[in-house]
Amino acid sequence: MVDDIDTQTEKVLEPIQLYDASGPQPLADERNNQFLQELFDKKAIDPIANSAYDVKSVVQSKKDWLSTHGLYTSDLSTWQDSDKALYKKMYEDVIKTSPRLSEKNKAIYMSQPWNTSDGVLTVLHELRHKAFDENLVLSRVIKKKQEVMLEKYGKTIGGKYEEILTRFMDVKYHDDEKAKKWLRTKFTANLYDKNESFQHGIYEDIEQIEDILRLQQEEKQ
Repeated sequence: MVDDIDTQTEKVLEPIQLYDASGPQPLADERNNQFLQELFDKKAIDPIANSAYDVKSVVQSKKDWLSTHGLYTSDLSTWQDSDKALYKKMYEDVIKTSPRLSEKNKAIYMSQPWNTSDGVLTVLHELRHKAFDENLVLSRVIKKKQEVMLEKYGKTIGGKYEEILTRFMDVKYHDDEKAKKWLRTKFTANLYDKNESFQHGIYEDIEQIEDILRLQQEEKQ
């Protein structure tokens, strides 16, 4: 039985790879069972993240040296070839930590441990970016919607369309308070409490994406 702990603040003793926690081998800490179950439960109500779920692509850093909790790349070689030392360092850490991945693989790089409640939400957020990238139909929809947003709202908001969409999904599926704060404070306009027509358009986009995934899954059956 797992001890009662504060899952938001309890420090994980040892970061463990999601790939390892999902396998048959003994877990480093019994609490991983709790967070693995939390991830399963949450992805079941998060269709976009669920569609791109892949434990191999999630790489847990053993260091906490990034200002962001998670990053997705569709091609690790872009980090390897970057002229920025930070990206090269991330690439080297990914390859060293996860030999299952090669330089051309997709990766979700976690600076925040996935085996916390906040970390679970970060994994799901980054998996949605992965879904938008690898599902060609969704990718085309995102690009078309972004073009409309750029024309209507300009580069500041339009250029961040995918991130804004993903944050609204954080709220819709998981009532994520950090996503609400980001939407309230990231831009001059409060995108969460005000701008009802903007919100209406975003939620319509989410419904369209959900419908596309539903149809794709029905066609596979």
